[in-house]
Amino acid sequence: MTDASLTAQWIDLLHCDDPRDVVHQTVASLAQGGVIGLATETVYTLAASALLAEGLARLRRLGGTPDSQPLTLMVKGAQECTDWVPGISQVGRRLAWRLWPGPLTLVFPPALTDGLFGRLPPKARQVIAPAGGLALRSSADPFLRDVLELTPAPLVLGAVGFADRPPAITADPLRGLAGLDMVIDSGPTQCGQLCTQVRIDEQRWTIEREGVIDSRTVTQMSGLIILFICTGNTCRSPMAEAICKLMLARRLDCPAEQIEERGYVVQSAGVAAATGSPAASHAIDVLRAMGGSLESHRSRRVTLDLVRQADCIFAMTADHLEALLDAVPEVQSHSHLLDPRGGDVPDPIGSDHHHYRQTAQMIEQMLEERLKQLGL
Repeated sequence: MTDASLTAQWIDLLHCDDPRDVVHQTVASLAQGGVIGLATETVYTLAASALLAEGLARLRRLGGTPDSQPLTLMVKGAQECTDWVPGISQVGRRLAWRLWPGPLTLVFPPALTDGLFGRLPPKARQVIAPAGGLALRSSADPFLRDVLELTPAPLVLGAVGFADRPPAITADPLRGLAGLDMVIDSGPTQCGQLCTQVRIDEQRWTIEREGVIDSRTVTQMSGLIILFICTGNTCRSPMAEAICKLMLARRLDCPAEQIEERGYVVQSAGVAAATGSPAASHAIDVLRAMGGSLESHRSRRVTLDLVRQADCIFAMTADHLEALLDAVPEVQSHSHLLDPRGGDVPDPIGSDHHHYRQTAQMIEQMLEERLKQLGL
């Protein structure tokens, strides 16, 4: 570690011989209690090891972070969240799994943070969170993730201490900051603005600082996501999506367009869908008569992101469910046939308007029971 009065070692990551060498240099400096300036996908930040109180104290001092605010623990991903916050609520878990790695910091109250945080050295814990609570983030920045893979403990991040200036989206504001050991200059940050910070309190959340992720996205990603799956995403699953929206709107006493604002996201996709096809004309007509709309629907294929983000997945047939679970077996606990009795919803493609209406009525009856099972 260099003397705090000396200028930090400046490394140009974009023009170095081998970025892997810089990763190892960074890890070595952190292990010795170093404080390093580097980029996340949002802004430049200061980083230190979570195990070394001396480096953490210097980080907090350099960044000017008040004791009322916790420093941020950088974890590898959402799978580590329950290790650090065993009492994490469903809302907190949803936001972590759906928006990490990414520009989101989650802040948890002291009552929930009795996990791995308690195993850090007491002096380090006191510097990280003097007032209690815990702030967690999982960055998508490749260099930062490479460093994290090689460190024995999480990194701790702190703000660059220029409260009266714009966020540091390049490394330039770090020039001449006495007390840093290294600065890793990787050019302008990807997002160019602060990350969003959300406080989690049981099943409630509050945006403490809006950044890259806006409040609408947080609302969507914190809510219940229901996904319907069929083959081509032009008949059965889009009808189920539209009917489900109508049924939820009636229960919530709001227009179908507002259910996302109430915490419910309803989606559909197909296991063999072409991208961008409209809904079948008979499906559009039937839903219009029911008070719904499929005019703007465009088909899409099932993706891993769609499946992993969903809280409830309903397949139209046993074949669809089998294909889903073969590809993503970890979603078995919340994946079901739409029919509570285990039957298939027949494909109406190529049939007349009457057949489509019968299919819609069948889907509505099945959904009535499924929504009751979900407590809706």
